[in-house]
Amino acid sequence: MRIVLIAHYYPPINSSGAKRAESLSKYFTALGHEVTVLTTRKSRVDGEFTEPVPKGVRLIELDWAGREAPSVEAEGAFEPMYAGAPSWKRRLKDRVMAALGQIPDPRLPFALAFLSPWFAKPAQEAILKSDIVVGTTPPWPMLFAAYLCKLRFGARCILDYRDHFSECHEMPGGRLAKWLEKIIDRRLANSADHVVCISDPMSHYYRSFTPNVQTILNGYDHEILDDARGVRVISKDGMVRIRYMGIVSPGRIPHNVLKALVELQAKQPDLFQRLRFEVFGAASPLQEILKTTYPEVSSAFSFFSPVRYLESLQKIVEADYLLFSETSSTNTLSAQGILPTKLFEYIGSGRPILGDISPDTLAGGLLQKCNNQHIVGQSSDLFLAVMSKTSFYERVPDNVSPLSASLSRKAQAQQYADLIQKIIFKH
Repeated sequence: MRIVLIAHYYPPINSSGAKRAESLSKYFTALGHEVTVLTTRKSRVDGEFTEPVPKGVRLIELDWAGREAPSVEAEGAFEPMYAGAPSWKRRLKDRVMAALGQIPDPRLPFALAFLSPWFAKPAQEAILKSDIVVGTTPPWPMLFAAYLCKLRFGARCILDYRDHFSECHEMPGGRLAKWLEKIIDRRLANSADHVVCISDPMSHYYRSFTPNVQTILNGYDHEILDDARGVRVISKDGMVRIRYMGIVSPGRIPHNVLKALVELQAKQPDLFQRLRFEVFGAASPLQEILKTTYPEVSSAFSFFSPVRYLESLQKIVEADYLLFSETSSTNTLSAQGILPTKLFEYIGSGRPILGDISPDTLAGGLLQKCNNQHIVGQSSDLFLAVMSKTSFYERVPDNVSPLSASLSRKAQAQQYADLIQKIIFKH
């Protein structure tokens, strides 16, 4: 099959948001399919240039006018969310989004360029020859670009949702903006040949727009995890390293773990002194709350800049424990349906996980099903009891259960390819 992927988050930038499209393109190619990725021209503003394009994938980078334009690493500087004092550009963007939501996205000209008479010929040819076009969000203009491929070129298209576009619990926007987002989202989903979502609650939401919806989970790349295991160095200094990888937003602060640490520090300071919490990524909300609310345990935490993907996985498999914290809200389908890439990489590593999250959530329930070594709950007493045991300070072997092994990106790419074949045969 000839498959065209439209994605903003894609190598060379280092972003967890790029891993779904990157892995799909990698394993589609491994299955013998011809893959072309249409993506935005990147600069340092979009992220660090550290990740290679998968072998065999044809990459076409386009500027805002739809012309071929290679990414340029030398321009600008990346400013992640929750990275301390924001620049004036970040503050302006936040104010615009607070009022207008996601609609005035800076990648919108990229999508509109798919209608341009000057749209790059190689991109046009790839779309015209394709069996399917897959647009993946966020950001939402990638969905719009896939819709325009169907409108202009008659291409079959799948809209792939890693996050909600409309009614996303994590995204700002006024009431009018939220209303408009839902209208646009409904139109896009209705026009697609199929919609793919990363969780059942998200699929349930999009079935209110169209019946043609399938759940294909996020996952982990087992090949890169195996590479990381091959180069890991396990510390033997007697310290217990608990690692968190990625952005810490206000909704991801592990309050129950922090409360347990306060108690442990007061009651068993000798055990507390053996704990090292290492956070790799933008985490200013956590740093701030350690200063204001939990200062007595701040000495246990160290903060580091994000690292390239292979090194990130190496940090994961070297850790004694991994820390996972996510919203436990069930107020919206968006909140219920969160299954981030990091969760699957944690699961695939086989390392035990401290999950500061309700076991009744989708993510919490999955952690419990995958490995009985994971500690999952929303009680500080639970985490205190676990960290008070001397056995907690002894490293355990990796444990990748059969369920964990089934969550690989390779298996999900096969599931995706099967869906594409069904769509082609249907037409």
